[in-house]
Amino acid sequence: MLEDFEKMLNDSEAKAAGVGVGEKLDATVVSIGKEHVFLDIGTRSEGMLQRAEVERDGKLTVAVGDRIPVFTVGVRDGAMMCARRLGAAAGNALDRRDDAAAVLAQIKDAFDAGMPVEGTVKEAIKGGFSVSVLGHRAFCPVSQIDRVYCEKPEEHVGRTYAFEITGFEESGRNVVLSRRAILKREAEEAAKITIERLGPGDIVEGEVTSIRKYGAFVDIGGVEGLLHVSELSHARVGHPDEVVSKGQRVRVQIKEIDRVQGKISLSLKSLIDDPWNEALRSLAAGRMCEGTVTRLAAFGAFVELVPGVEGLVHVSQMAADKRVSNPREVVSPGAKVRVRVLEIDPDRRRISLALVDENAEEEREATEAFRASTGTRKQGMGTLGDLLGDSRKKRSS
Repeated sequence: MLEDFEKMLNDSEAKAAGVGVGEKLDATVVSIGKEHVFLDIGTRSEGMLQRAEVERDGKLTVAVGDRIPVFTVGVRDGAMMCARRLGAAAGNALDRRDDAAAVLAQIKDAFDAGMPVEGTVKEAIKGGFSVSVLGHRAFCPVSQIDRVYCEKPEEHVGRTYAFEITGFEESGRNVVLSRRAILKREAEEAAKITIERLGPGDIVEGEVTSIRKYGAFVDIGGVEGLLHVSELSHARVGHPDEVVSKGQRVRVQIKEIDRVQGKISLSLKSLIDDPWNEALRSLAAGRMCEGTVTRLAAFGAFVELVPGVEGLVHVSQMAADKRVSNPREVVSPGAKVRVRVLEIDPDRRRISLALVDENAEEEREATEAFRASTGTRKQGMGTLGDLLGDSRKKRSS
């Protein structure tokens, strides 16, 4: 009888405040205290929400001015008590009773109002998990415990989560929960805030969530951005897992944001020194250097001179003494080769190379060394002494 009287009093006070118990409202955070968050709920009285409900890992997830959805659960000292879910975090504000019928009534009210509930995963069972909500046994399908596939069900046992009630049947004997729905909604809210806050050029930190052939997805605060394979490194990358791995923390730069589609393009290489700058300082036309053949094409072979900088050896520059119709006749991917720089085009970022024939080069170097030591030249008519000598020979004959 006393409990019924308290409920009637609670309801009457709530109506006097201009809002009923169990209503869902969009509230605005007006101030944050040590234990409660104070809300503007559009009525004469102020709303109060336990601070624990807006904390994650000990850190606040809301700020003054933020709008958040809450549920009214009662009145205390003239203030409307609010909660974001039914459970331990809002326990002091709710009408908590010990009997099973009262608990079921609260769970049913939460189901009807679309109010999340707090539950503790007790054990992994066939097809899902047994979850305790205010001491009442509920069921969460394995596909609804997380946003991704659950590989290790035992990792969830003993943990307390927020759930959405997706089914209330047989007078409460069959209560079905979904954590995935909560996580999806939270991710969408976080993504909206993140996209509004960021802009092209911003540098952020994130975690690699998945890797595909075409790139890696990075969570940068509730929203995933695509780190395309071409933006991983200045060097050529065959597969993203050559550079990053799932779970790795990375520092990336925002390239583009499509606020309509909610898509974000990221870059890792934009935060790394461009190797072309070093290449332009160390390379010059006529200089010889060593490199690695990275790939072949019908018209020639690409050779990496320094990490991230490739040059092209055209088929016409692969051999001096024979015609090459296919680069595979001379080189193969991965081979170490010696090349001569023919031309550098910094604007088009292209380097033309010629393959050095080691034997021919040794002969050329030896010949030049000999001529240098004897004072002769490679081409021309020779010295004045040579010409005079030739003239005397001709006269005597």
